[in-house]
Amino acid sequence: MSRDRSALLDSLSESLQSIGDRLSELEGEVAERFDPRPSRTERVRRALVRANPFHHEPTFAERYLPDVFSGWHTPSRSDARRQLRALRDASEDGYDHARGSLAGLFSSMPDLRLPRPVSFRRGMKAQRGVDRLGEHNRELTALLVAGGAIAAVGAAYYVTKRIQDHAEEPDYEAVREDGAIEIRDYEAMIVAETVKSGYHEKARRLGFETLYDYIAAKTRSGKKIKMTTPVLQQLADDDGRTKGWAVRFVMPKKHTLASLPKPGRDDVKLKEMPARRMVAIRFSGNFNASLASKQLMSLYNYLADNNLTQKGDPQYAFYNPPWTPGFMKRNEILIEIER
Repeated sequence: MSRDRSALLDSLSESLQSIGDRLSELEGEVAERFDPRPSRTERVRRALVRANPFHHEPTFAERYLPDVFSGWHTPSRSDARRQLRALRDASEDGYDHARGSLAGLFSSMPDLRLPRPVSFRRGMKAQRGVDRLGEHNRELTALLVAGGAIAAVGAAYYVTKRIQDHAEEPDYEAVREDGAIEIRDYEAMIVAETVKSGYHEKARRLGFETLYDYIAAKTRSGKKIKMTTPVLQQLADDDGRTKGWAVRFVMPKKHTLASLPKPGRDDVKLKEMPARRMVAIRFSGNFNASLASKQLMSLYNYLADNNLTQKGDPQYAFYNPPWTPGFMKRNEILIEIER
């Protein structure tokens, strides 16, 4: 009778253990489905628990069934004593090992201060909001950046177009066109000129400021003079020696030398340029030495191929304000030739 009872209890114990293991698996699946990614605090807690050498993950039966169902065999007195001695020895060794492990663990971790529950909840909500913004608004940020760039280019194009439509240019007649190269006959014109030393870009900037102060009536008395295009730049010679860069503003056609106000500075001169025939090459981009040398070589090759005789140094023409995007800029290099 007792043997049958023992076999029955063993069978029932195995069945309950199997049921408990299956329930533990189902519990894990449900937890992963409803909370697949634990919070930051939960991950820290689990890491600390796993680092504890005494940690034992309880089974479903151990957590939810009464103690009487967790084990069906009562140990003998000798077995109990042996188990107690083993537990005492293991606890002493485990305590020393755990103390050393925990000391090393905490020494390698940063100083953590747990926030108050209310502050912690608010911080987690704010962090979740920031994470959502970072995950879902990348495309929106890219669209905003692209839209801003398009708007800036559009504004620059609009302003440049307005200036080009209202700015006066010198009159010329196109004699011949060969792609980007053109032969032009210019009428006589009056220019305001100043000579600046230094490299090309610096001299043009300084010359522009000086001439703009003249037409804006900042260095003289009288009315303002309307701005025209292009701004011209050419090497300035004095007795066969280069003394710098001559920067020129073309004066509006309605003015004559007599009607133009006298400059208030000695470094600004009014000059009349005679009618000339020029070979011009037109190109876009931000002006630099590499781009200029390439275009100038094309112009020299054109002169050689067509047996044209050069007169004087090349002249550089700039039609757009500095803020104009490079692909929208109009630049030209002109060389006077004999008719």
